[in-house]
Amino acid sequence: MQKEAPLKVSVVRKGSLAESADVQSGDSLISINGNLVQDVIDFYFYSAEEALDMLFDRNGSPFTVTLERSFGDDIGLEFEPMRYKYCGNHCVFCFVDQNPRNLRSSLYFKDEDFRLSFLYGNYVTLTNIHEAELARIAEQRLSPLYVSVHAINPDIRKKMLGLTNDDNLLEKIQYLTSHQIELHGQIVLCPGWNDGTILEETMDTLFRFFPEFRTLAVVPVGLTRHRDKLTNLAPVTPEFADEVITLVSAYQRKFEETCDEPFVYLADEFYLKAQRPLPPADHYREYWQIENGVGLTRDFLDTFDHVMQSAPDRMKKPMHWIWVSGVLAGPVLRENIIPRLSAIENLHVELCIAENHLMGSSVTVSGLLSGEDFYQALHPVASEAIVMLPPNCVNEDGLFLDNWTPARLSEALNCRVQIVDSLDALWKNT
Repeated sequence: MQKEAPLKVSVVRKGSLAESADVQSGDSLISINGNLVQDVIDFYFYSAEEALDMLFDRNGSPFTVTLERSFGDDIGLEFEPMRYKYCGNHCVFCFVDQNPRNLRSSLYFKDEDFRLSFLYGNYVTLTNIHEAELARIAEQRLSPLYVSVHAINPDIRKKMLGLTNDDNLLEKIQYLTSHQIELHGQIVLCPGWNDGTILEETMDTLFRFFPEFRTLAVVPVGLTRHRDKLTNLAPVTPEFADEVITLVSAYQRKFEETCDEPFVYLADEFYLKAQRPLPPADHYREYWQIENGVGLTRDFLDTFDHVMQSAPDRMKKPMHWIWVSGVLAGPVLRENIIPRLSAIENLHVELCIAENHLMGSSVTVSGLLSGEDFYQALHPVASEAIVMLPPNCVNEDGLFLDNWTPARLSEALNCRVQIVDSLDALWKNT
């Protein structure tokens, strides 16, 4: 288990309570009202009181600051970034192990930290969590959390995660759900490993913890061409996807009879691979797992329907759009999006399907396309065209996987490149 570094102050905001108490950048916060502070989550939890006794350390010398604050008063402290816990598992399907070189540095870090799960919705296996951390989660109401289950069968789970001992996952789930911590689960489905009866056992067992264990997503294993010396895994084929839909649909109907919710949800990729119709919007309820590719396509189509209600009949001036998609979503755009846009007068719309050269042809989602992939698909392109890219192809810093930026792609193509993060923005300046 990684040892926490002291929570070091990086910024003391001017005019704040902390500045008036002479707290300085570089000081380390040790405790609040006698409670040890390990990270910013602890800080916000324990600093909610009106009367605060805060123990700091400055160059090895401890000192105490006493603050009286009214509700909403800003203490005025910012801290250095947390150190996150590294994953010690050796999952047979780990996507990080399949990454090529020269990607964004963050893509090589395997996190396994319940704090990231709480803050950002990252999935954790809970293999490295201990009793004290479980108690902290319950005390501080760190909910919801997102749990990678993969299989309830302990032998299968150990084999898939590369564990030597049973990590007692069900006991941890029992503890968290009994303390009303909301959980959302994930199964990375690997043909021949955790499908069939193993999948059925996992779904049935986890449903016993409903509603605290709120949802369970089943997503297909992702395989790149960079699997040298890794475990041999079979891909998810259209035939396999069809079988999974049939199996899981039966369980969804069974669960709905009990709780009026499907409980288990399939990633869009299963439906698209099997060329099966997508479920309607109400199937996804609150779109609990949309960030996991569950219901993303349905939400996009419904949003597009809404946006088209305000679409102009005619563009003010001739325009040329090139919509770019990964292989998987290509048919969705070809059938549902391009024809409706093309009906607008003065608008010429093309669809460009970008293959994944970086990860390999088996990777078909747009979110894993690189800047170079987009360049290869679009070059040469008419200079007057506007290239429309999906928002999931760049991170929060505006970088593609290979550190290209949309600006670099625009320069290389000699045309305008636009990230379509809001469909409403399509009609601006038209």
